[in-house]
Amino acid sequence: MGALLRAFWGMIPISAIALPYALLGWPLVAARRRRRMAARRASATAAVDCAVLLVAFLVFCLVIMPVGGSADSTLDLVPGADITAALASDGSLWQVIGNVLLLCPLGTLLPLRIRRLRSLPRIALAALIASVLVEGTQYLIHTGRVTSADDVLLNTAGATLGAALSRRGWRALDVAPPVPIPLPRRTICEAPTRTLRVPRSVWDTRYAAIAHPERR
Repeated sequence: MGALLRAFWGMIPISAIALPYALLGWPLVAARRRRRMAARRASATAAVDCAVLLVAFLVFCLVIMPVGGSADSTLDLVPGADITAALASDGSLWQVIGNVLLLCPLGTLLPLRIRRLRSLPRIALAALIASVLVEGTQYLIHTGRVTSADDVLLNTAGATLGAALSRRGWRALDVAPPVPIPLPRRTICEAPTRTLRVPRSVWDTRYAAIAHPERR
């Protein structure tokens, strides 16, 4: 635990500074979105977006933060080597836990806002790409960290785990589809029958012809 704090002690003041900005930006973004959506949905989407930006910022700071007195980064591409060393008696299990939790919040939050990521294989692929970028960046800028294949695997597993745990709530922020309004049923009216009205003089003539045939 002491080694973990010595390695990441700089994240504590950075998190303490970044968190109030995220909390301040939340109501501001929500107030702007209330102009075009419901208040509850505006507040919820603003909270998710601010949380995603906060996590991404902290991950970026963690990547560029130097560790130890060495200016060079170490590259280890053997899968399982770091995990085996961490699980050994003199290893640090916190390092494994930290790599699992690194992208877990993004795997939990991103499917709420991006519909194309609402499947575990897509989340795993996106986390794999993001982890490769993170590990490659910290190796190129020489922060003294260890860039290993195990970190990529653990980051991907953590994001996929977060997505799996939040799977039931992926559609919580979706807009409900409009209720279809049934069209009024059209009734076909029959054309009214037109009665031919015979003038009275015609009836009188016919009646006289029938009653008095001798007058024809």
